[in-house]
Amino acid sequence: MMFAKLGEFIVRAWPAVLIAWVVAVISASIAAPSLELVAETEEFAFLPPDSPSLQAESLFRKAFPTGFCPSRIVIVARRDSEKGITEEDRNFIDDRVDEESHPFEHPNRKFELREQLLRIAKEDEELAAESGRRVISKIRTFRDLAGGSLLESHDKKAILTLVELTTEFMDSRNRIPVGKVEELLSDPEFLKEKPEGLSIYLSGEATVGRDMLDAARNSAKATEWLTVVLVLILLGAIYRAPLMAIIPLVTVVVAVKFSMSLLILFALRGWVVLFQGIETYVAVLMYGAGVDYCLFLIARYKEEIDAGVSYDEAVSNCISKVGAAIAASAGTVICGIGMMIFANFGKFHEAGIAISFGLTIVLIASLTFTPALLRLAGMWAFWPQVRTERVSSGGWISSSSLLSRLSEIHLIQNTWEIVGRALIQMPMRIWLASIALMMPFAVIGVVFYTHLSYGLLSDLSYHSPSVRGTRVVQEHFPAGATGSITVLLQNENVDFSDRETGFAYIDELTQSLYDRKDELQLAIIRSVAFPIDRRWEDEPAGLNKAGTLKRSKQFYVSDEYLPNHVTRMEITAEVDPFARDSMNHLTRLENEIARLMPAGLKDGTKIFVSGSAASIRDLKAVTDGDQVRIDLLVVVGVFVILVLLLRKVALCTYLILTVLFSYLVALGVTYSFFSLTDPQFAGLDWKVPMFLFTILIAVGEDYNIFLMTRIEEEQVEHGPVKGVVEALSKTGRIISSCGIIMAGTFASLCAGSLKGMIQLGFALAFGVLLDTFVVRPILVPAYLVLLHSGRFGRFGAWLGGPVPEPAATDSPAP
Repeated sequence: MMFAKLGEFIVRAWPAVLIAWVVAVISASIAAPSLELVAETEEFAFLPPDSPSLQAESLFRKAFPTGFCPSRIVIVARRDSEKGITEEDRNFIDDRVDEESHPFEHPNRKFELREQLLRIAKEDEELAAESGRRVISKIRTFRDLAGGSLLESHDKKAILTLVELTTEFMDSRNRIPVGKVEELLSDPEFLKEKPEGLSIYLSGEATVGRDMLDAARNSAKATEWLTVVLVLILLGAIYRAPLMAIIPLVTVVVAVKFSMSLLILFALRGWVVLFQGIETYVAVLMYGAGVDYCLFLIARYKEEIDAGVSYDEAVSNCISKVGAAIAASAGTVICGIGMMIFANFGKFHEAGIAISFGLTIVLIASLTFTPALLRLAGMWAFWPQVRTERVSSGGWISSSSLLSRLSEIHLIQNTWEIVGRALIQMPMRIWLASIALMMPFAVIGVVFYTHLSYGLLSDLSYHSPSVRGTRVVQEHFPAGATGSITVLLQNENVDFSDRETGFAYIDELTQSLYDRKDELQLAIIRSVAFPIDRRWEDEPAGLNKAGTLKRSKQFYVSDEYLPNHVTRMEITAEVDPFARDSMNHLTRLENEIARLMPAGLKDGTKIFVSGSAASIRDLKAVTDGDQVRIDLLVVVGVFVILVLLLRKVALCTYLILTVLFSYLVALGVTYSFFSLTDPQFAGLDWKVPMFLFTILIAVGEDYNIFLMTRIEEEQVEHGPVKGVVEALSKTGRIISSCGIIMAGTFASLCAGSLKGMIQLGFALAFGVLLDTFVVRPILVPAYLVLLHSGRFGRFGAWLGGPVPEPAATDSPAP
């Protein structure tokens, strides 16, 4: 009744509906600023506030306000010759002279690396006068007294120069200083004065973050354009009518623009939190789902036109007859993906809100904007075939479709009718064979379910500047040099600056760690007692040891916040901080520090650990919990919707099991494909299982709902078994068309350079095709044929089949 009234309203007020949509989209677009101005770009900022790594960072900021360095730009200079770095190279990097106090005499000195970096820092300071926050906090070279010697490799072939920043590694403000440093290193005049044979590369967390932001932005643009092109090609092939192909595309474009504009406005008010890349997830799902909804609506509209009704009646009838089915289908997807709002990890939580909101908008647009466009197009909607033939089969797709034409010339040979006949003849054999063929990949999906990659570098192309620079750094320095481990010890009863107590305890603890250095895979351990990888007392003769001790206490012991009650240790490991093993290594190191702690520190000492490995460990812990919780909620939510629609608990259970099985198969195929094609494959990106599960479960049941509702309709006329194959034949072409378009939109995710997005695009495209051409047309109908033909015997009633009527008995004579 509701959709019948909606159809009548659209027919009466279709010009007003079109105008309202146009005005709303233009107004929202003008009011909404750029996504970059509101998007949260820091990956680990989405961790729960009580995450140990965030608590450690909070303590660090309070205890060492001038020493906290969230990210760095790392410049590595290397000379491959046997003699290694020369004195000329060192002077080119830093010649010990401060330009402001000692004006240079030689004109070539202005190209010294440190002086150029100081110039960039000064420009940043001038910008800070407007923005209110400096990005560059300090420039450190191998000449620095505090740990500068650690910036030169042991093989004397490489030297690091650090630009320490006040911003997190994926902060969009890093793009300016990273870009300026990159311009400097490629400047022709700078390269002309660079010593011959000296190579310079760019690395560091800030460079990694900049590359990831650029890759995400480029991937979003490439994905959006490829999505539009693929959808346009597929719709053109299906309808062979320009307007009929453009109408669904225009509907989705309008809905996507309106949704993103509203989400940005919501973010400005603090109602939602958006992140870089969210527009890709929202747009791809809206394109896939929105075009599907339009296809079902247009197919029924074509049926009404071919039945001889007027255009007004056709618009009204198509909304009335398929509006409820489209809304129920969309409700399943929205509910399934909406379960992500219960995630603890902020990105999953916010993605659930944004995607569900976008799908709601595209559903409304499909039921209002699309029929209004159809009414506007009128007889020209199917141009150049303005006059169409009546569809005798009552199918769900137009007689002018590519699939229908291929069927007429016997290229497809009525594929779905052939499948239906085969299912009636040998349902058990087909059912078991399909499961057997997919089972090995499902096993792979289960075995490698947790074999995920949390590395930041593994998501970037091998040719990214940060990846190349990091490889060079790791060739000459310990693997952990790209992300050191900071250990904070807090004890309100211990004075860590006192030589007899706290200082002595840290000395003993540091020495204990050095004694197990190889076993614990540690390269460098720095503390208040070991300020530059050795005891302060072991400083070479002639140096001011008292000055070293004073600087050490200032650097390693808190001053204003909890004075002298917090100390820190800086540890460089032999383990890559972005590798999977780094999490286990960090846990082991943390346990060893607690075990080796001197007796005077054991009581009341709290241990906090920060750094890349600590953040990744927290990320894994929270997303592992989210995966279990969201998987369960998605299954329960979708199952409840199925039961409400179909009212058959056992059958709904089987439908859920089929999509769960297809999810594991898709996961196994994806893992197998990338492990065979990528020589540096470290596991699927950690975001793939979550998004793949929620989307595949929701979309899979989406198509099952369309099939099952048509089966119930056909069984009334053709009987329990024949009705199944009739419904498969009549819905096969339209659902297959929708599945191809949905898979095409997901495949557009592979257009970018981020490996995680490529993996997700492949997995989603394969999973949708698997569901479209195997699960929905084979596993579900074959099971139903077995069920309604009595092949399961007395267990049929328990498995969702009809309850057998009791056998008739002779009544006793009165």
